[in-house]
Order: sequence, then structure tokens, then C-alpha cells
Amino acid sequence: MEATIRKDDNSHVTLILDGWLDTSVTAQTEKEVEPLFEYKDYEIVIDCSRLEYISSSGLRLLMVINQRCSANNCKLYIKGLQDKVYDVFSTTGFVHLFKFK
Repeated sequence: MEATIRKDDNSHVTLILDGWLDTSVTAQTEKEVEPLFEYKDYEIVIDCSRLEYISSSGLRLLMVINQRCSANNCKLYIKGLQDKVYDVFSTTGFVHLFKFK
């Protein structure tokens, strides 16, 4: 699993998730995304086009990101969900908890 934060300009940041986001990597990934929480009043997009799998612990991490970004007055979006990952979002009701691009 690789998590890359890319600052696009003065008001946009992209978090790129690449690989499998499961229990074995969630703790490390949580540390890797910490710098994301320094941004305030930004639009943050989580690019999941390279995310192949997500487990319940990965979903929990996305909820943490959502809560922390909301506390920083950031707008959070998810884009590029592959069909298998979208099915997990749909089955768990997460499609109703996030905004998508």
C-alpha cells in the first residue's frame, strides 16, 4: 500500500491510495496521511483509482480522514473507485457518507 499526498495548488490537495488498504497496512497508512491534517480550508480529493481492495479497517481510516478534514473546514471528495471497491462502499453504506467526483 502506498499513500501519496500531492499539493496541487493553494487550495487543493490530492491523496493517492495505491494497492490494498487492509488491516496489515492501515496503521502505517494512517501515519503516512498525518500531514494531510495540516491543511485548513482546502479541497481534498482522495484518488482511489489505484486502490484495488479496502477492508473494514481501511473504511475506518477513511472515516477518520473525513472527520479530521471536516474539523479543519476542508471539503473532502473521493474519486476513481474501481468496481470492487465501489461494491464495498455500496454494501456498507459508505456511498452515503462521502461526496464523489
